[in-house]
Amino acid sequence: MKQVILKNFTSSLWISILFFILGAILFTNPGGVVKFITYIFGGMFLLVGIYKLFIYYRSKKKNMPQTGDMIYGVVAFIIGIVLMLCTSMIETVIRFVMGAWILYTGIMKVTFSLQLKVNKVEAYKTTLIVGIIMILFGLYIILKTNLVFSAIGLCIMFYSALEIIQYILCVKSTIKYKEIQ
Repeated sequence: MKQVILKNFTSSLWISILFFILGAILFTNPGGVVKFITYIFGGMFLLVGIYKLFIYYRSKKKNMPQTGDMIYGVVAFIIGIVLMLCTSMIETVIRFVMGAWILYTGIMKVTFSLQLKVNKVEAYKTTLIVGIIMILFGLYIILKTNLVFSAIGLCIMFYSALEIIQYILCVKSTIKYKEIQ
């Protein structure tokens, strides 16, 4: 039983180490990772598009053309080309969407805090401060390139570090448990 537990913890350790490396790469080179991922997705869409166009061509030869395959193939092919040619634009769109969402949430918090102030609720100060910080953070995300992906990399590294610490603590407690018995 103890061996099964240790094997599960060991596989979790290796996954955590791989995630930590991925997070470090994402933190230190977010632009390169985004390009790599969009090239992979672009290539996949291109391959699917070509495959669907091939299926359409074969069905057309048999006098049973499947127009759905043709449309799917053309759309997938175009999406693949756009992904491969516009990698920096995709990063910018993701950054703007996330930054705009945080900015919007901050503005909503500020307006809510003003309503709380009108109703003489003391918590309006905290809500106002959080709202202003969110507005500044949203603007910073919009204006600073690669910040979002660096933050994601940092979160992945933090998560992985916690998993590795948990592994060490659980192995130590399992070893002490064995010594007691």
